[in-house]
Amino acid sequence: MKFRFKQWDLGSKFIFIATCLAIASFFFKWLDIGVAAENGFMQGGVLFIVCFIYPFLKVVREKKMNKLIAYAFALVAIFLTMMYVSSKTIDFFGETIRGAAAGPYLFLAACGLLTFGIFRRKV
Repeated sequence: MKFRFKQWDLGSKFIFIATCLAIASFFFKWLDIGVAAENGFMQGGVLFIVCFIYPFLKVVREKKMNKLIAYAFALVAIFLTMMYVSSKTIDFFGETIRGAAAGPYLFLAACGLLTFGIFRRKV
């Protein structure tokens, strides 16, 4: 299997970059509440990468992708990330505290990039 990034179409490049960005987001803080800060590995966010596997493997192997399945995975990733962010928002003495740090928002941007890449993929 050869890695031919230059020959890929725009959608395939976006899917590859989105997957790399999603992996990079796990090294950022996913939880930051002042006294405690944890990255995506410690918070279990790394499990969300499962949604990126199908589109990523289809791109790397240069196989035909079922866009309906790929969109379903992207939608699940967006839904799970939004649930994670909302679960880290609490009310504390009448104040709303958002515990989600930069990591899940970067992952959410990667999900958007993944969705755009699926849309632009020709094969």
